[in-house]
Amino acid sequence: MKTIIYNCFLIDGICTEVQENAYLVIDNEKIKEIGIGEIDLSEADQVVDAKGKYLLPGLIDCHVHLVWDGSEDPQKKIHYLDESTLALQAYSNAIATLKEGITTVRDVASPKKSVLNLRNVINSKMLLGPTIIASGPAICMTGGHVHYLGKEADGVDNVRKATREVMKDGADLVKVMATGGIYTFGEEPGSPQLNTEELKAAVEEAHKKNKKVAAHAEGLLGIKNCLEAGVDTIEHAIYADDEALEMMKEKGTFLVPTMVVMKRLATDDRIPEWALEKAKHVVEPHQQMLEKAVKLGVKIATGTDCGSPVTPPKYYHDELLIMEKAGMSPMEVIHASTRIASECLGLEDRGVLTNGMYADLLIIDKNPLENLEILKEQKQVMKNGLFVH
Repeated sequence: MKTIIYNCFLIDGICTEVQENAYLVIDNEKIKEIGIGEIDLSEADQVVDAKGKYLLPGLIDCHVHLVWDGSEDPQKKIHYLDESTLALQAYSNAIATLKEGITTVRDVASPKKSVLNLRNVINSKMLLGPTIIASGPAICMTGGHVHYLGKEADGVDNVRKATREVMKDGADLVKVMATGGIYTFGEEPGSPQLNTEELKAAVEEAHKKNKKVAAHAEGLLGIKNCLEAGVDTIEHAIYADDEALEMMKEKGTFLVPTMVVMKRLATDDRIPEWALEKAKHVVEPHQQMLEKAVKLGVKIATGTDCGSPVTPPKYYHDELLIMEKAGMSPMEVIHASTRIASECLGLEDRGVLTNGMYADLLIIDKNPLENLEILKEQKQVMKNGLFVH
């Protein structure tokens, strides 16, 4: 089916300026033509007059957990579920994510093959959903951070084997747990877990198969261990100092800050007291870290940790406001949430609106560059050339 959207203001994810009176021609799933001015509408099966409206790429979340629903204790809800039921739970959360205008997600820890199987079903077009880039179980030390979503491994050889196993099961990337975190009892965010040699083994095996490695790294030593090991993305980076951020910039390592989840955890008394207290201590250094990263020019890709406690998908948009507060312009925030996020995920067919790309896009009534809060409001979402109803 051919769809033409015309008469719109275009934010394509590439340019720094809004293009007026733009049109897109979508043939089946992909953008066939994009331009400015008049367009012959006679050959279209579907015509959308977007006069006065703004068109931008579908948003991307580089850090989610689809098996969790963002309630006060999402792990408790799924702890005893079998793999098939977990996949159905993940699909429900994926649809909630898509309705927010988030057309691509990177799921970075899920039990067994639950989200990997969901990804396969969506890719086969049996179900409508966001594009899912999935790690499967995260690799962690025995009893390590959120080990209930992971594959436990100790020592270089076991980590190497675990990495090979998750890739054999179809993982798009490898997730490693380099430090402790907030929502695992009895550990601290700054405490190292997998050591440098173990991290290097995971990176070596993943890179052999052209897979990226994402590292949960909150404490400074763990962050530097990850950078030495050559991971591709640092998740959270709460206690990264100037030296670590400079290393990230020099190496081209992506920062996925996940600011909103920490702020949510620190202000909601429904979560356990031990987690609430840990979260309260990280909010300020986390914000300071992001402000430094913005000034230094570190590559920042939007990620939220949505699905985690008290952080359902709707809080994605608050992450964007936090990024703006840290010093990014609204256009920089949109680029971090589209083009740069797609680069972070290694996707070459999404994230911008240009010829040959999949037609993942949003149509909104007002200019988000004037107020990013507008992205929370009603919107039309298109996924792979089809409007989501």
